[in-house]
Amino acid sequence: MEERLDALPASELEVMRLLVRRPGLSVGEVAHQLGLRVSNASTTVRALIGRGLLRRQGDPADGRVVRLAPTARAQAIRRRREAEWERALRRRLASLPADDRQRLLEASTALALLARELAAPTDGRPAADREGRDGR
Repeated sequence: MEERLDALPASELEVMRLLVRRPGLSVGEVAHQLGLRVSNASTTVRALIGRGLLRRQGDPADGRVVRLAPTARAQAIRRRREAEWERALRRRLASLPADDRQRLLEASTALALLARELAAPTDGRPAADREGRDGR
């Protein structure tokens, strides 16, 4: 039976998504980024370590801090999942009318920017506020 990351409980999946994008965070940083209590983040991290999907590593700059990173197994599952999505997307796109495919292609730059923004570290404020573009 092949394991899938999307079969994880929602809290575990969100932690994995974050740590795939930003490996090396501490449990406290994970909690902050996801708006969780540290105790809840810690419980979720322990479950993922138990599943063999996360590993702990010491922080070379501060031995008191433990950093988290996806395991090779988690990365392999992610690569398989992305390849499945790519195949499914290609099949579906090929079935669309040419005009629709063109519109999607034209929107791809804006969608890529949106995805990058959604994946960026945040302090809880919108990007416009963080970048000083809120007019205040």
